[in-house]
Amino acid sequence: MSTLTRLDKSNVYGSAVDLAKQVGHAWKEAQQVVVPESYRSFNKIVMCGMGGSILGARLIESVFAEELAWPLILVNDYQLPGWVDKQTLVICSSYSGATEETLANFKQALAKQAKLMVITAGGELLAAASANHIPVYKIDPVFNPSKQPRMAIGYSVIGQLVLCHKAGLLNLTQVIIDGLVRVMDQVKPETAEAFAAKLENKQVILVAGEHLTGPAHTVKNQMNENAKHLSHRHDLPELNHHLMEGLRFPQSNPDSTMFWFVSSSLYSARLQQRLSLTREVVAKNKLASVTWEATAKTKLDQAFELIQFGAYVNFYLSQLHQIDPAPIPWVDYFKQRLRGLSS
Repeated sequence: MSTLTRLDKSNVYGSAVDLAKQVGHAWKEAQQVVVPESYRSFNKIVMCGMGGSILGARLIESVFAEELAWPLILVNDYQLPGWVDKQTLVICSSYSGATEETLANFKQALAKQAKLMVITAGGELLAAASANHIPVYKIDPVFNPSKQPRMAIGYSVIGQLVLCHKAGLLNLTQVIIDGLVRVMDQVKPETAEAFAAKLENKQVILVAGEHLTGPAHTVKNQMNENAKHLSHRHDLPELNHHLMEGLRFPQSNPDSTMFWFVSSSLYSARLQQRLSLTREVVAKNKLASVTWEATAKTKLDQAFELIQFGAYVNFYLSQLHQIDPAPIPWVDYFKQRLRGLSS
């Protein structure tokens, strides 16, 4: 642990350990948000955010795909769809409250008189929401010792789930939340540490399907930001229609690439067949792969199981690289340069 302390100066590991506590805390705090009854009358949903702030929306999109009664669109850009109107539920999420794309979305949704809700820890977004009497879940990141927005996954994901629950989009209960906490607490860091060692010195291609595509996106994001490790996400069955033909070149692929297959007994039977055959094609192209099997009993539980496991894997991968996982120098450099350019 002394090595972890030396490299992990912001205690990113502590935030990974506390993800389950974030879930419980966010559930309790978000219950206090007052959402007008009129917000239950809508016919389409837009969820806005960038990076870690939209991960909850990606989870909802994949885990609850078969249960959603209305169209759901994710926006990670400056512009809302032109069809957003008074019958659109719009949720804007920005941990910092300063994300320029999300602030632009908020202003557009306000002008269109959409049913608007906000998730943030502060900043300009909180001020604007408060000034316009918009329902807000204000994150109090007690269980995020690293203070890194991307490590507040429990808060942002549960916050988005609770707001959707309050608008009548989803059904959540204390029993469901308690189950998530138990599943996350059962994930073993040492298992993730051994798994991370298999990924070292390889660019990683994450492959998932159905309810686990959103959580896989979370893992990919944190691999890029925390481990500073090049990773990509491809979903089944879409990848079967193009990616497999791209495995032949460059000829260095077998030396430089590792597939990470995310497996689940809750996948449909046809998708499980596709996963097995995809692994076969990867092996025939002489590329290595590892498989992680979700073991939890429900789709939502498996989603949080993967998020927790991925948080540990990416932390240990950063330690194999002998780096502090907290700083994001190239993202900071980009934002600083962007601020210097005229809009």
